[in-house]
Amino acid sequence: MEVGAALGLDFNPESIEVDAGDSVLLEDNVGEKEEEEEEEEGDVENPVVEMSCQFMGTEFPFDGGVQGKLELQMEPSEPYVGMEFDSLESARKFYFDYAEHVGFRVRNNRFRTSRRDDSIIMRRFVCCKEGFYLKNEKRKNDGKERRKRASIREGCKAMLEVVRKDKDRWAVTKLIIEHNHAFVVNIRASKPKKKRAPLAFPVEMSSLFGEGFGAEERQNAVWGGGEAFSLLQYFRKMQTKNPAFFYSIEVDETNKLKNVFWANAKARMAYSYFGDVVALDTTYKKNKLMMPFVLFTGVNRHLQPVVFGCSVLLDETETSYIWLFETFLVAMSGRLPVSFVTDHCKVLAAAVMKVFHGTHHRFCKWRILSKCKEKLPDICSTQAARASLKGDMKKCIDETDTVQDFESLWEAFLLKYNLTENEWIQSLYEVRQQWATVYLKDKFFAEMSPTQRSESMNKFFQRNFETKTSLFEFVAKFDQAIAGQYEKEVQADFANMITRPVLKTSSLLEKQASETYTKTIFAIFQEELVQALGYSVEKFQDGSVCRYHVALNAEGARMTYDVTFDSSETRARCSCQKFEFSGIICRHILRAFQAVGLCKLPEGLILKRWTQNAKSGTVLYENCANIQGNAQNIFTQRCNDLFLDVLKHAAEGATSLVTYKAAKDALQKAFDEVVSAKKSLWSTKPELVKG
Repeated sequence: MEVGAALGLDFNPESIEVDAGDSVLLEDNVGEKEEEEEEEEGDVENPVVEMSCQFMGTEFPFDGGVQGKLELQMEPSEPYVGMEFDSLESARKFYFDYAEHVGFRVRNNRFRTSRRDDSIIMRRFVCCKEGFYLKNEKRKNDGKERRKRASIREGCKAMLEVVRKDKDRWAVTKLIIEHNHAFVVNIRASKPKKKRAPLAFPVEMSSLFGEGFGAEERQNAVWGGGEAFSLLQYFRKMQTKNPAFFYSIEVDETNKLKNVFWANAKARMAYSYFGDVVALDTTYKKNKLMMPFVLFTGVNRHLQPVVFGCSVLLDETETSYIWLFETFLVAMSGRLPVSFVTDHCKVLAAAVMKVFHGTHHRFCKWRILSKCKEKLPDICSTQAARASLKGDMKKCIDETDTVQDFESLWEAFLLKYNLTENEWIQSLYEVRQQWATVYLKDKFFAEMSPTQRSESMNKFFQRNFETKTSLFEFVAKFDQAIAGQYEKEVQADFANMITRPVLKTSSLLEKQASETYTKTIFAIFQEELVQALGYSVEKFQDGSVCRYHVALNAEGARMTYDVTFDSSETRARCSCQKFEFSGIICRHILRAFQAVGLCKLPEGLILKRWTQNAKSGTVLYENCANIQGNAQNIFTQRCNDLFLDVLKHAAEGATSLVTYKAAKDALQKAFDEVVSAKKSLWSTKPELVKG
């Protein structure tokens, strides 16, 4: 992660403004930020990145060889100060390619990170002969004899340093072209072969991360070369930093790693507020080269995507999905989501049914539409034909108000494209209650519009997470992405605090909504309120429970909506069921409110998860699952539940010295009460103390 600055050919590195939240690495005090390598003659491995080129869909390895491979004669341009790249990896590949062409090898050197999100903001690449090898005196005192090795370092000062200019741009800020040694004509041919000793894992580690397990194509790519062991070390490190970091691994019958799941503290806290609707993102299935990375996602009060948990799932069986879902619930204190969105898959559906009892399961319409080209190749032979078919399918999915309308439109769709006998279409129709909106609109899915929910991180996955990406690089990039999500949420929270939306009417309902909802949600409410003015309302039932017909004042408008309003309990329902589906009051109910002169929105129609106070108050777990298992599982669930409460307590208490002292006092008081309750149990019912 790197420092951003405005760069050009006349760029002055001394003019960089370093953010107070950045961790600056001083030239004379590298510490553990500098990547030192113990190099020796004949044992140096050049980390040159293998390149490839694609020609008419065929990939040719580009490693400088001529036998059986395509040799490309491409000469890299000379680097210069101010040169820009679209990513750190692009800069790295460029310099390594340039070094290979000139005749020297490169290694990673020092870097600088941001204290805000631990991302790299500066990276330096140096010649492999940079500096001088310094013997590590500590290694001499262990009594072991070592043969003398000559160092290849000659004090060469050649290097290239890049700094992050903004989110997607990197620029060269320091550059030394001159070397103090001769170049090698064929750097690849002269590259010494490094003899690698086998990894000395403990016995249980060797059995856990050995070779030959599961779906080989993906597993070898993900867990090969000790990657699994590195991932486990990373998890342990994260849990040491924050005990609320959760991870779990599943092994096969030979004790070799099969599937993993993890969720950091912020993700678990986000679930406690916005975990009512969860989507399982399995984007990797669209591309065999993508890492088998599974995400549990949702949306926050600003309609921004939020991640609840992550998994690398190598074994895509029903048993593995059941393990994943049960593990997810353990991490989330047993709290079941109200609704769960997944890919259309029989294995997934079976696992969801067995674990998420009472949760509304829906198939992702975006994923269904994306399969049209694969399942209906004859019809989707051209882009125009594919767009036409998808458009008609979208109408069936989203633009029908009644079941009769859906059935009629679906029948017309089948006849138009001659799909009455198509097996895939038939299989979709059999589970239409799980993807057609008309069957689901009485259930909450946090949706604002038919196109609002899409797999928002799909492009990010395709761009960054492929099987050729090392696991370390994968985790680092994902951490950066998640840190960026948190930063956007903080920015949106700040915008809500310092600005107020512009009102379009004199309605007291609009004023109340502007002070209650977040700006994003208020904009949706405001549009509904303005559109309500174009509707007519007619009361057809009077009393404590009134009923109204609401219809659009437009020529040709046929649809009439029934609104029921209970004045005693200040509750309202509409036949469109927008509030049940999205949690936003529809224009038809608002029109009825205008007709009766209501000046305040009923509390029952204000969904807390969309309000500015969504994160205030007690974290509730009304929808908790009874996780079955032994005493250890129950103990783990209770610990996870308490961890989330403590995290919220800590987040609020750390805001100032006054709140910090209040939080400490409250924790001490709570601890004393827990000890007192435990002593009371010991004296009355000792068998329940560990139950």
